[in-house]
Amino acid sequence: MAADERKKRRETSMSDVKEAVENIEEIGRGTSSPAVPALGALAKAAATDRALSPLQAIRLYWRAFFWCLFMCIGALLAGYDVQITGGLLSVPSFRRDFGFESGGQYILAASWQSAFNSASSVGCMLGGLSVGIISDKLGRRGTVGICGIISLVGIFIQFFTPAHNNGMLVAGKFINGISLGIYVATSSSYCVELSPTALRGITTAAVNLWVAFGQLLSNAAIRGAGARTDAYAYRIPFATQFIFPVILLLGLPFAPESPWWLVRKHRMEDAHRVIAWVGGANAQAVADTDTDVDLQLRQIRETIELEDYYARTSRLWDLFRGANRRRTAISCMVFVVQQSSGVTFVIGFSSYFFELAGFSDNASFDLGLVVTAVGVAGNLLVLYTLNRFGRRTIWNASLYGCAFVNLLIGFLSIRTTEGTRLGVVAFVIIYLFIYQAGLGPLGYTIYAEVPSSKLRSKAVGMGILTNQCCTMIVNIVVPYLVNPDEANLNGYVGFIFGGFAVLGSIWSWFYIPETKDRTIDELDVMFEERVPARKFASYTFKKADL
Repeated sequence: MAADERKKRRETSMSDVKEAVENIEEIGRGTSSPAVPALGALAKAAATDRALSPLQAIRLYWRAFFWCLFMCIGALLAGYDVQITGGLLSVPSFRRDFGFESGGQYILAASWQSAFNSASSVGCMLGGLSVGIISDKLGRRGTVGICGIISLVGIFIQFFTPAHNNGMLVAGKFINGISLGIYVATSSSYCVELSPTALRGITTAAVNLWVAFGQLLSNAAIRGAGARTDAYAYRIPFATQFIFPVILLLGLPFAPESPWWLVRKHRMEDAHRVIAWVGGANAQAVADTDTDVDLQLRQIRETIELEDYYARTSRLWDLFRGANRRRTAISCMVFVVQQSSGVTFVIGFSSYFFELAGFSDNASFDLGLVVTAVGVAGNLLVLYTLNRFGRRTIWNASLYGCAFVNLLIGFLSIRTTEGTRLGVVAFVIIYLFIYQAGLGPLGYTIYAEVPSSKLRSKAVGMGILTNQCCTMIVNIVVPYLVNPDEANLNGYVGFIFGGFAVLGSIWSWFYIPETKDRTIDELDVMFEERVPARKFASYTFKKADL
């Protein structure tokens, strides 16, 4: 019975494919210019991809799905590093070994706090700038291998830093930060290039899911070891990071290379083997649906030919020329909108709000664990809603929600009663769920899907650079807005970020496109034709579009 049902589903999918091909294939036949490649394979592959549901795609392409999740482990390390930066500042033995005694308590100098907080961000920016060059030369696997070695060196330096050798600790954070910027950018590109269209949104959104897992694991490590009175109170959280690059380095020899990179390097046989292997579990399904490895390989080749027709070079400054200028702006602006919506403010100062509400230090930290767990739940939810409602709809809805909650935090801060303080705590948790069910993961989906395949590694690197710049700026500015000896705005900062979120929602309405169910070649054409972002979902291809 189960076999009959699978066969029936395949036959239904095949009828959908054939109908879609008949509707779309006219595009290829209608192309008269000899400079533009024929699009018959593109039309057939697009129709085949759309006929698959996410669950069907996972079953058929489970190897691609698994290796995309595997490559995202580097993003887990990025989330871990971000959370550990602020978490260790609350560990007494860390302040003792790297700070000074004043008034009966140990304090870490503000200058070293800034250096410790910023070292990873500066390293990530350098990694973002270099990832395009490294990835284009070494491939996605080679780049992750280089990252693993750099990361091990950075973690080793942090773990063995002697007490009061602050410069060595900051150097370790910086070196590790270089690998983190490259990790995130490379995993995003890899997920787009190895996944079929039906899985592309899920695998790219999983980058942020791994970041959230890393934040949760970091909080748990600090919670478990932070009460110790020796150096291992902070060395154990540092040592935990060793696990992730080791796992990546052990698994890389078995991971498939991106077939898009292989085709660009004219390694057609290798690309053919990769496509055949990641789809090996669906050999029977391939036979039943006339969808074979050669078709997928032709789709990649013809998309690359189409992009070569529009742009002959792939230099860094090509990101800011022609249609690519708009694509690069979107890839960078999603992170500007994320940060201007107040995520660093809400998450970074959540413990501060918990203490204002009267919770003890331990209770505040436990609530911090709840906050990161809620973030993981939001990420898991978006894996379901992403293909159901689309990128643009969820992005805008999440942004509206973040703006509303920020403004509520501002209004509740006008009166400092016990009830309003508890209300702020509740809205901090609500905010993070809304953010992680939309803006957080979709930023990594949109910035990886929007660039052309030719410039993707450079564009995602530029996105990481923008993200880290914005994070560093917010980390520098917010303490001056919140601290009692400065502006002392406390929760009133919600008005500022709420206002920025409103501005971000206006920008998003005009510039965030709907990339759901759109193949890479279709996105190339729509950007070249300057289709408005709000019309991407409903756009119908005609012969004149080519």
